[in-house]
Amino acid sequence: MTVDNILRIDPGYVKSKIISYIRSIIEKRDIEGLLILYRDCIEVIMNVFLAKEIVGRENVKVLVTKGRFLYKQPREEMDPVTINKNLDLPHDNVVFANKERPLKEIREVLSRSYEIKSGFIVPEAVPALNYNLSYLLLREMTSYEIEKMTYAPPVKKPSSRRERFIQRTIAHHKSQIRLRILLAFLLAESENKSIIGSPNKTEWLLGLFTKFGIYHACDFLPLAGLYRTQVIQLAEHLGLQEYIAAKKPQSPSSFEYFFNLSVDEVDRILIRLESDFSVVKIFEETGIHLEAIKKVDHYYRGSNYARTVPLIPEY
Repeated sequence: MTVDNILRIDPGYVKSKIISYIRSIIEKRDIEGLLILYRDCIEVIMNVFLAKEIVGRENVKVLVTKGRFLYKQPREEMDPVTINKNLDLPHDNVVFANKERPLKEIREVLSRSYEIKSGFIVPEAVPALNYNLSYLLLREMTSYEIEKMTYAPPVKKPSSRRERFIQRTIAHHKSQIRLRILLAFLLAESENKSIIGSPNKTEWLLGLFTKFGIYHACDFLPLAGLYRTQVIQLAEHLGLQEYIAAKKPQSPSSFEYFFNLSVDEVDRILIRLESDFSVVKIFEETGIHLEAIKKVDHYYRGSNYARTVPLIPEY
């Protein structure tokens, strides 16, 4: 069996393992249901399908966060009926939460005029950006850093004005992401539910998520053991071919944007990095461009801190 063959899974077996594991934990904890934060992606849809089989559709809730500082999507895209067409949940189980007030507080904290009680004034304001705009701006601003492989989760102190501005903008962007998980825990804990997170293993290993954000702070990560290519295999087993076919990306995926690679190529690199293959050996086996392999390796190693829990020293 070649390394690439490991990327082929038995989706029926994987599904049964996920369901059995989560069901055993929530029964021990006497949990009454599961909650998933909504994003229009195959991982969220799959988690809803799995959750319905584990606890029943009446006990599954999906939280949709909205607010004019966060989303600029057309109104119909945030309509509960439109969202629920792929979820098949009771109408009242698709819950909307508005984040305008907490985001207003963040904007004030990051503005020049906000004075903290200690007398410290935040120098140089961060622009008040909605989530989508800040994401696009970060992509545009960090193109040079991404190309030169100097942009990664914090590995050094910013030394230039440009780097400091990027750092503040990233912090602002992540604060909006983390607000979603705060609202999710508020709802879940008030209703005795557990939260299911939605990253796949490819995103997890590359650090394409915010630490303690929507892809990290949760009770279960049922898909984080599956590479993206394996997630698609499981999705097809669950009967989600129509959703996959209809889901046409409006812009390049993160894998195409950061690495100029398909997700299949990224997975073939990652599965070898996890087996301690050298960059050169991966190049010799796969024929993928050497510089692209180096960039994937850079993100894989540089984002290790994001996958860890808070560090505890040994005594």
